[in-house]
Amino acid sequence: MTEDQLFDAIDPTLRSLGCTRNAGESFREPPLEVHCYYRRAVRISSLPILGRGSSVTAVVRQPLDVEFSEAGYRQLLKRLAAAASGRFPPWKGLVIGLTAVVLTPEPIGPNDDRALAALVGTPLSRFRAVLLGLIRINLGQEATAFAFREGPGGLFPEPHALADLVSERLRRYVPLLEI
Repeated sequence: MTEDQLFDAIDPTLRSLGCTRNAGESFREPPLEVHCYYRRAVRISSLPILGRGSSVTAVVRQPLDVEFSEAGYRQLLKRLAAAASGRFPPWKGLVIGLTAVVLTPEPIGPNDDRALAALVGTPLSRFRAVLLGLIRINLGQEATAFAFREGPGGLFPEPHALADLVSERLRRYVPLLEI
């Protein structure tokens, strides 16, 4: 699968959920390349201003200075949360339900799902973003690993839809049963 084929598959999946595509951006320091954002307005509660939120899916390339480790990806997620918070101001939605699709050159192994699950549960303090899904894709290996958690009341279906999409098209490593 090529990058173009991946983007051609992601686009209709997220648009069918009501997301609109926004241009990406690049940052030099600290390095971060966001290919594109998908945003959807979410009504979290009936409060006039405080009840609005945004569901944001970001397709990013793993920076060269970030390795696949808990500390490395924590750093990447903080960069991404800062970028999303700056791109989508609070009056568009006070809370950001964030899904990250990370294109990585590093190989994907059998324990990556477990490592990503530990990261999804980590709060992104000082940011308005709440990480709901983390999908890691190596296109050369044609493999993926992902982890996600439920948002409130099923308001954030993007991580599930993307996980289903990449599972159909890319290989996953499933750990052997431990007896």
